[in-house]
Amino acid sequence: MREFARRDRTDSSRGGRPPGGVAIARVRVSRPQTDDVSRCRVNDASQQVPTSREDEIRLIDLWWIVWERKVLVAVTIIIGALVALFLALTATPLYRSTAVLTEVQESPFDVSSGLSGVGGLASLGGLGLGGNGPHPERQAVLKSRHLVEEFVKRPDVFPLLVSGEKDAKKRSLWMTVEMFRRNVLDIVDDKLKGTTTVTMDWKNAAVAARWAAEIVTLSNQLLRDSAIDDATRNVAFLKDLAEHTNSVELQKVMYRLIEQETRKLMLAKGRMEYAFAVADPPVTAEVRISPRRTLTVLSGIAVGGFLGCYIAWLRTRFAPHH
Repeated sequence: MREFARRDRTDSSRGGRPPGGVAIARVRVSRPQTDDVSRCRVNDASQQVPTSREDEIRLIDLWWIVWERKVLVAVTIIIGALVALFLALTATPLYRSTAVLTEVQESPFDVSSGLSGVGGLASLGGLGLGGNGPHPERQAVLKSRHLVEEFVKRPDVFPLLVSGEKDAKKRSLWMTVEMFRRNVLDIVDDKLKGTTTVTMDWKNAAVAARWAAEIVTLSNQLLRDSAIDDATRNVAFLKDLAEHTNSVELQKVMYRLIEQETRKLMLAKGRMEYAFAVADPPVTAEVRISPRRTLTVLSGIAVGGFLGCYIAWLRTRFAPHH
């Protein structure tokens, strides 16, 4: 009996059977392989460190490349500066002249307040009763192609626009007008201030100032001539209508319209600044707007330095010993 008890104890201690003869099954639980995960993290960190070091080394190498080939970089900088200086000195200078305009408002004398009841009758004959409001047709004329074409066709303007051109004889009026509107003339409205700025850019400062003043005068002349023609035609129409009307009331209305159109005709003939008044006249500029020589030379230095660094890097990159 004692031997059997000893055997049972030894079996239980060895993982065999427990006392009583019942077998106990052992279950092995798998633990997470933390060692493998930590190893992966260490490997990732070890792979990231050389990347930043390589970038740092590349920047240092680039600096040393530029330093080793500083003569090449200096030569390209000097060449860029000289080319920019040559372009700045040989470029055609441009001068700017501006004129600030305000739209002429019709005075209360121009508008007949007693004709408000006959507005429909006046509109039948194409008559306008006038007013103090804005006149979009004036701005349309000022910015129209017709105005520029009439200005360019002048004998003292067209030869200056095509002078120095190789195909001056072949230059058409249409091409000259488009060039003038694109490169020479600029018109900007300021609705907040109620002003219009006419800008003229040309290689001669005196000519630019003269053109700015003349194109404003031409716009007033075109609008004034149009108003004179309209008023003359309206007066003739109203007189003919009054002669063929038997109604006394209608004749009174016609004569009042004739009086208004006559006033418009007198004002159009006697006022030179019919549509636009010059608030700030153009003056001859003493400082050119282009070329800006200092900025041009600095840009040439910057471009030359960049090209020098790039060429130095290419020569080092494709060198046989690299």
